[in-house]
Amino acid sequence: MATIHQIAEEAGVSIATVSHVINKSRYVSPELVERVEEVIRRLGYDKKPKSKSSKLKIGKSSEIAIVVPDIGGTLYAKLVSNMSAALTEKGYNPVVYFHHDQVSYEKDIITNILSDKLNAGAIFVPASTDAKTFEPFAQRRIPFVFLDRTVKGLSAGSVSSDGEGGIREAATHLLRSGHEDIVLLVESGRFSSSESKIKGYRDALDAYKLPLRDELVLHVDHNGYEETEKKVKDIWVRAKPTAFIASGNRMTLNLLKVLNKLGIECPTDVSVIGFGDEEWSEIVTPPLTILKHDTKEMGVREVELLLRQIEKAETSPAPEQIRVPMELSIQRSTQVVGKGPFGERTVSPEELTISAAEAEKLVAGNYKVAISFHYGGTAWARLYENGIRNTLDKYGISIISITNAHFDPLLQVNQLEGLRLQRPDAIIAIPVDDEVTAKKFQSIAEEIKLIFLSNVPEGMDKDKYASCVSVNERENGQNAALMLGNYFKNEREAKIGFIGHGAPFYGTHLRDAVAKEVIMTQFRNIEIVNEQYFYKIENTYEVCKRMLKDNPEIQGMYVSWDRPALEAIKALKELKREDVSIFTFDLDHEIATYLAKEEIVKGLSTQRPYQQGVAVGLATAKALLGQESYKYIGVQPYVVESKNLLKAWKDITLEPAPPEIESLVLNKFT
Repeated sequence: MATIHQIAEEAGVSIATVSHVINKSRYVSPELVERVEEVIRRLGYDKKPKSKSSKLKIGKSSEIAIVVPDIGGTLYAKLVSNMSAALTEKGYNPVVYFHHDQVSYEKDIITNILSDKLNAGAIFVPASTDAKTFEPFAQRRIPFVFLDRTVKGLSAGSVSSDGEGGIREAATHLLRSGHEDIVLLVESGRFSSSESKIKGYRDALDAYKLPLRDELVLHVDHNGYEETEKKVKDIWVRAKPTAFIASGNRMTLNLLKVLNKLGIECPTDVSVIGFGDEEWSEIVTPPLTILKHDTKEMGVREVELLLRQIEKAETSPAPEQIRVPMELSIQRSTQVVGKGPFGERTVSPEELTISAAEAEKLVAGNYKVAISFHYGGTAWARLYENGIRNTLDKYGISIISITNAHFDPLLQVNQLEGLRLQRPDAIIAIPVDDEVTAKKFQSIAEEIKLIFLSNVPEGMDKDKYASCVSVNERENGQNAALMLGNYFKNEREAKIGFIGHGAPFYGTHLRDAVAKEVIMTQFRNIEIVNEQYFYKIENTYEVCKRMLKDNPEIQGMYVSWDRPALEAIKALKELKREDVSIFTFDLDHEIATYLAKEEIVKGLSTQRPYQQGVAVGLATAKALLGQESYKYIGVQPYVVESKNLLKAWKDITLEPAPPEIESLVLNKFT
């Protein structure tokens, strides 16, 4: 015999509709009656209870009213389905009503429920915020509970998603990513759920010592597209926010429609976090970062809450207010807002354009440039150099010298003096050390334009150098942390080791700090059981060995970039611990080989050295023209996993992957 749930699924109708057909308790159209009865005949469902063992309640108090706005969206459809199944299992007939957020409809529904002698209780997603609307239930001692929303001044139990905690987590994610001008869309009206979401938003701002700006909290009808369009357009023109949080399913869809209509791209122009469980959120481009309801848990807890009132026939003096945690599913609709060493706004490389007149002036200037690398001889350095050289060549700017300091700050100081004596018009440099090289760079800045890569030496005033170009290290760190976290997210507990760069190097220091914060705050099942820092790359080998000996339970590792990661891999192999998964940065041949085999290295976030070289070349050209307002230029990093390795290699190196790497990847699919 089929269950009522199976009948409903097979007939393509709600459980409530099947119940009405079986019990003839409400009008159902002839077409639906015929469809349901045909399924009942085919699957062999017996409409009549056969014995006392049947769970179906007969006679008085056998129905539960479920009153929701509608089931056009996923949230209420899932909740109604989950609650109906739970109620049917307990022997009650769920009867579903829709008020479409109209208070007048809700009042008519309440009158209908109160006149129904079969009614045992009610579940409300209220449309009204007036406690008097629901007083007749208390007066007649008819059990009722609220779902998703509550009404002030009324003693009634409720179950809802922890919207306050969810919005706090969403806002914190954006704040951690460098956003400050964040718009929150909340539902109009005096529902406590809206107030709690605003509180979560305020709490997140407070934690970052930022004030709540009333203009950034938009109260909209969750179904009102026109109102949403007007308010979003207005705030975009007035405040140019960098991010939006929509605190409702329909609001999320309306917001995306408005942004599309206005030609605002996500996440390039603005980051978006949605709310709800709509299936389209994962298939839109880009996939939407979203707060998800646990509708199964909510439905079960709601039914349990109501049935405790019904079966115990008592009213608690302090009704339960149950909050079910939400999950923040981070996808690709948010981006990290990079900031320079002085907190300055990040400039996109696309903003650096050279006009025809400026190009002529550069060619006529016959300018000369020198480059000081912190280390060379790698694919990374070659790509960087090619990007710089190809860009400068367009404008007749010659590179007169390139040095490699081999990570030795004193050697770089001597090399810089040698470059200074060649009297270039500009020097492009990656400082080996923020402190040791600082005085030499400060001295050179008096006579030569400086363009820094990745970081600025300590004590260097921003007016003393032309520009700093870097990968967006904040996003870089977040990328690696999210890959690591998602890799272990299904583990009840995961133990990891954290190996960072100990030198006071702005780029790696920021990257490591962001990665650590994301792991600790976003993935509560992951514990960093050992945290160590290296100063020389080769020391990472001993650091890793000691870490594994002290904490053999370690399952994964964060390592600050590829070269120290290779030292860590050497230690892991010696210890026969190839089971440890590493997440790191920067794509090179050897690290790509491990990634292709999915051996030890499981993911990395990488700079795009050629594109960064192009940005450096453009920044240098602008500086030679006397344009030094582009203080911090950020290039977006690239996430690389085994599944996209071949495409990533081509995008980053501008050539196909080596045959040995290509064969390793392709062999996995044959």
